[in-house]
Amino acid sequence: MLLFSLNVPLPPPVLPTMKKVAILAAPGFEEIELMAPLDILRRLNMDVVLAGVQSDKVVSTHEVTVSTDTMLDKLHADKLDALILPGGAGSWVLRDTPEVIHLVKKMHEAGKLVAAICAAPSVLASLGLLEGKNATAHAGFQDKLAGAHVLDAEVVVDGNITTSYGLGGAIPFALELVRQLAGQAEADRIRNAIAYRH
Repeated sequence: MLLFSLNVPLPPPVLPTMKKVAILAAPGFEEIELMAPLDILRRLNMDVVLAGVQSDKVVSTHEVTVSTDTMLDKLHADKLDALILPGGAGSWVLRDTPEVIHLVKKMHEAGKLVAAICAAPSVLASLGLLEGKNATAHAGFQDKLAGAHVLDAEVVVDGNITTSYGLGGAIPFALELVRQLAGQAEADRIRNAIAYRH
């Protein structure tokens, strides 16, 4: 009995779905907290976009101007796998922008990765998303994490929320996001590629 034919084409291989990540750029963002995740995640097979909150040219805390890939109003939670909120004075802009709040809530409700660093975890706390969760933030903002179990750690993961304490934790923060989105092997590969020995 002929069970198969060599002339029948095989189905195409199933390729891993490309992850889509958005990083929000608001006026007054901290440069390293935005650029470290952007740089490190773009070393992978991911679609990582920098989204302007108010403009497509955004000025940082120390007056570095970045050009964004898209705008906040083009982002949709159902098309994203992760959302990253950098810290700095831009955190207040994020907190006070209704479209940001809507997007963060939708991502969280869908169980998708929401990450915030430095002052930005306070944005998540203001929405009640850290209630009863382990989290961290810059020392000057840890008292803004009402309802959270605040840990003095570089990076804290609790469910779908990842927080970091600030610029000094930006690389571990980015590597943890790699681990969650692409696996430990990829996180180790990137760690070695960038010669991060911490």
